Amino acid sequence: MKSRNLFALMLAGSFSWTFAANGDAYVWPGYRSDLDYDTKTHIGVVQPPTQFNNNCSGVTGKKAGKWWALYWGADRDSRITDVTIDSILKKYDTDFSYLYDTLGWAPDAQAQDGKYSAIYYYGSGTCAGGSKTDTTGGWQTYIAGYTAVAASFYPLYSFNTSCPYRDRVAQMDAMIHEGIHSMTNAYPGAKDAHWFQEAGNTWIQQDMFSHRNAVYSGMGFLNAATVIAPFMPIETYSGWLIDGTFGGPGGGADNGGVTGRNQRYLLGGAQYSNIFPTFLGTWLGTGSVRWIYGNAYGKTKYLLETYALNEGLGVEGTRRLITEFRAKLALLDMKEWSNEIKNLLNQNFGSNTYWEQDYWDNGNYSYTWKMTPYQTVTASGEYLVPNQDITPGWSGANYIPLKVQSGSKQVTVTFYPNGSNSNNTNMNFLICYRATDGTPVYSEPITGEGSVTLRLDKTPSSTNGAQMVFAVVVNTDYQYTNNTDIRTKHFDYKLKLEEGISGAGDAYTKYYNDFKLDYDWNSLPGSSSSGNSSSSSSRPGSSSSAPSSSSSVPSSSSSVPSSSSTTPSSSSSYTPSSSSISSSSEVAETVVLSYDVNITLPIDDNYAGVKFGLNLSQVSSALGLSTADMQQATYFAINHDTQAKNTNSTANAPGHWFDSKGNVVDYGESAIFYSEFQFDKDSAVVGHYPNRVSNGDSYSFQQGFTYNGKTVLYKVTVKITNEIGNGGATTALMYGISGPATHFSLRNKRGILDIQYTLPNKDNVKISLFNAYGALLTYEITPLQNAGTHQHQFDLRNMPQGTYIVKLTTGSYREARSVTISK
Repeated sequence: MKSRNLFALMLAGSFSWTFAANGDAYVWPGYRSDLDYDTKTHIGVVQPPTQFNNNCSGVTGKKAGKWWALYWGADRDSRITDVTIDSILKKYDTDFSYLYDTLGWAPDAQAQDGKYSAIYYYGSGTCAGGSKTDTTGGWQTYIAGYTAVAASFYPLYSFNTSCPYRDRVAQMDAMIHEGIHSMTNAYPGAKDAHWFQEAGNTWIQQDMFSHRNAVYSGMGFLNAATVIAPFMPIETYSGWLIDGTFGGPGGGADNGGVTGRNQRYLLGGAQYSNIFPTFLGTWLGTGSVRWIYGNAYGKTKYLLETYALNEGLGVEGTRRLITEFRAKLALLDMKEWSNEIKNLLNQNFGSNTYWEQDYWDNGNYSYTWKMTPYQTVTASGEYLVPNQDITPGWSGANYIPLKVQSGSKQVTVTFYPNGSNSNNTNMNFLICYRATDGTPVYSEPITGEGSVTLRLDKTPSSTNGAQMVFAVVVNTDYQYTNNTDIRTKHFDYKLKLEEGISGAGDAYTKYYNDFKLDYDWNSLPGSSSSGNSSSSSSRPGSSSSAPSSSSSVPSSSSSVPSSSSTTPSSSSSYTPSSSSISSSSEVAETVVLSYDVNITLPIDDNYAGVKFGLNLSQVSSALGLSTADMQQATYFAINHDTQAKNTNSTANAPGHWFDSKGNVVDYGESAIFYSEFQFDKDSAVVGHYPNRVSNGDSYSFQQGFTYNGKTVLYKVTVKITNEIGNGGATTALMYGISGPATHFSLRNKRGILDIQYTLPNKDNVKISLFNAYGALLTYEITPLQNAGTHQHQFDLRNMPQGTYIVKLTTGSYREARSVTISK
């Protein structure tokens, strides 16, 4: 990085530095490739254990897999069958073997001592505790001398294939989450970085899933805190507090400033955001995160100050790391994760954060801030000055959108640190933009006061007719240990527009939505491979990364939300018949071709469907048409009750909604499932209305084509299952959310969570409660309710304090809000 003090450094002694030409684009240099806490070096090769831990009283049964064992007592429920236990152990061994063998993590301390890592059936009568009536919950705890997982009936039963719970897949993943806590507790570091206890855990599970399945979606809801408010520190536990300061990395510990009553909506859940470890894993590699678990302790308890050690990245390397993270987040430059980060922004952009406690106690919206990742600046003489409320905290940043003057070939801006906290050591500055071909373009950062020039060799993306570049202001302070007052500081600055800029852009415009997110990042020098070259950004708007193309979402004059969720895989099959058969008197044409199609359709909250092939080449030949002329044929569906043809589409044309009997209906109270034909993809998509189907339901319907007296029929049978398709890789929490919550509000009344919501139409409502890392705790589905305002309550008085998330799913919208419960 260039520095205004370079000349003084050169006078002090021999010094060499290679500069790019003024205005050249900057390529971020790579970091040391050996930044890892190597398991084999520090812990050794851990062989699969062979011993049970026999130091827990009340155990009447136990069974082991390769790495894990499950222990239970005399009150084991009969539904926790031997097959269910085998399924639990298989899931644990599959996931943790991948973590150990492929991603290089070490087993927990118990396995390192030759004993199976442990899962205890909580409430079954063992020393793990609980009574038989304690049927919900699971956590990592200490049992019989080691970290272990304690799990009650509910999550264990979720592994039984007969389990009717719709959240059973989320429960199984939540069980792995607790096992990861046990695994990371065997490492010496990161125990005091409380924000990282959850963020690091969720990242490990996310990293495992993305490497193994090439799926880059389903980020946690609270990741939005980091991307919508980049001025907050990287290592804040509870974000931007109502007094204008920031929570420290240890929560209430280490002068962290958290009282449990001074946090803001959404931003107070920053400790669950794994955006920074996602950046590390994406650009530096998995080992750079594991290195923290091995080294963040003693005199350097937190992440950034640990990276600044000589055996890490060093001081300058850490300041550059902070700068690069902030610059790449400004352009959504996170490889396969870029599109998911855009989704997080869109879900929250323009909505308000507010003081949660005042809202719960008094129903007031106070200390509000309309959320945007961009900083507002105003003119003060020849300078642009920022909104002082949201200037950067330590390691935080501001992004200032700037409009390029028409015809300009380069831009220049001068940066000035301002105020007592900012100086020529701790403030970095650069300019960047996304080119129309998707390439992120960065200037070389400077440290301290100075001018930055960036040539526009590639065309910047445009918003509302104006090409845009972005000024990025970064504070690079990182030391928190013995420097806890830093959490109370903001870091000021001012800008002077010198060349090629017509002025600042509005902070409440979604410039990032005009970015092309896909480019060849693997060609960059020093780039760490993410493990897969496919990109979720090549499917704009997708909230899932299943290999199938995006499903069409049924449309109508009702307020059905759009969706780009990808189509889950199914077990659809079809059997064609080419024999001519006569139809009923209502369908007078000769049926020249008939397909029997069988589909297994996973239960879904967002209309996502499964596909079956139309075989248009065969169909067009049977009808006497070319494939290109297939749209000359008349599309229809057959009403089950009357056998009459219905040629008027009630879903995306050509397509229909059907009721439970297979009759064509309009989108509304009777609609159960839809089928839509997609000529360009030679396929049809079948999906269901949210909250109106159950596991094991079966439906049948008929659709087809007719032309010149000939008919082709598709006789479709749909079986509903609570298993999960590939599209279900998106977490249940995030699935289908496309913007801020506008239809419901939350109010905490001493542990009774009151949910007020409105319905635009008569509809069913699914109300789900998640914990902060996205595991579904409970849900309820209402019967049909009239349009208007309704109320629901969850009793959280016996739940642990922390952040919870409520999601509402209706036929018209899917929305989520977070709430923090304090004791």
